[in-house]
Amino acid sequence: MLPFTRFHAATLLDLSAWSTLSRNSVATFIARFGIQPLGNKYPMLRIYEHLLGLSPSDAAEEQMLGGGLIRVTDVAERFGLSSDDLRDALRTPGNPYPPLYAFGPRRNLMLNAQVEQLLASPRNAFHSLAPIEGHALPASRLARHLKVPQARIDAILADTGDLPARIITHGRIRYIISDVAHRLASSEEKHASEEDLQAKETNVVMPDVAPSSMGGASRGLFADTMTRAAAQSETQLSCTASGANARRGDGLHVAPAEAKLSGT
Repeated sequence: MLPFTRFHAATLLDLSAWSTLSRNSVATFIARFGIQPLGNKYPMLRIYEHLLGLSPSDAAEEQMLGGGLIRVTDVAERFGLSSDDLRDALRTPGNPYPPLYAFGPRRNLMLNAQVEQLLASPRNAFHSLAPIEGHALPASRLARHLKVPQARIDAILADTGDLPARIITHGRIRYIISDVAHRLASSEEKHASEEDLQAKETNVVMPDVAPSSMGGASRGLFADTMTRAAAQSETQLSCTASGANARRGDGLHVAPAEAKLSGT
């Protein structure tokens, strides 16, 4: 099946074989870099240029690119190193190895043809392909290029366990612009969604509820009714007491029995 030519119309199955990624994940992976299919297939030239940032200049380079990628774990086995030792070596400035395409957790890949060339060469030589200008940039140039505050770039690069796709060549790291832009757009959407949710929670309007269905209002009405009843009861008692006292008062003005007996 491999190698593919630059104008090969690749299916998802082709891309899975070329990239070593699973068939179920490869479409989502490719979309991260803004690469769309033509119909239901992907011209390989788009993959070479917009994923790897490489464009073949002759038949030999076309064959190199078409030969696909290889996982770092498999490269380490060929080199007689552990995976951790090879990854550390690839991040060391001036190392003699081909570029590493770090596309995410468990997606550390290298160009298979370059690995084979290095293994076959007595001097660890391999053919370098010139990168497309502007495809990937160092972290220090991302904010200016994408016209965003540096703080936004810093936030994206803070999670060292899930960095945007990057290319590490002789220990120098360059981030793939399209994937950084994808991360920025995703963070904006997430922030907007959180703001909308907070706004909805803040602007919740309580529905009109009958007093009898609201505990506090019901207790308030009951208390008012009891207060009025108590006041009315006190008024009635006051009036009754006044009447009794009035009768007793009239009795006080009646002539005592001694006066009657004395005839006064």
